[in-house]
Amino acid sequence: MISALPRVVRHALVALAAAASLFGGTARADDGENLHDARVPIGDPAAIELGKAKYGEKCGGFCHGSGGKGARAPCLVCGRFKRGAKDSDLVRNITEGVAGTGMGAFGGMYSGDEIKALVAYLRDEQKQREAAQ
Repeated sequence: MISALPRVVRHALVALAAAASLFGGTARADDGENLHDARVPIGDPAAIELGKAKYGEKCGGFCHGSGGKGARAPCLVCGRFKRGAKDSDLVRNITEGVAGTGMGAFGGMYSGDEIKALVAYLRDEQKQREAAQ
């Protein structure tokens, strides 16, 4: 069927499909997925404080802004993510970085527990933001 389409249309469809696979859609934190799949200590006050401290060291001042609300880099507490909304996606992105963006890898700087604490902090900030709306 596609071969019956004009060549220009076929090329446009191929380009759109390639762009969709490269960039994907925006994942929302309420897409019905099991968001808390990475054993992140959600709601643990000690983990949240540790995450807040680690966030303050590298994330907030220049890139993601105070409390993850966004600055030069995307908002991390708005519930919309380009590269997955699950805890495991956030852990992976913090650990490995995101190629082609300014998001560097922090897996060599922070332990797995510290990265999970960062996610716990961001989830807590997101919860507070949603409650205030």
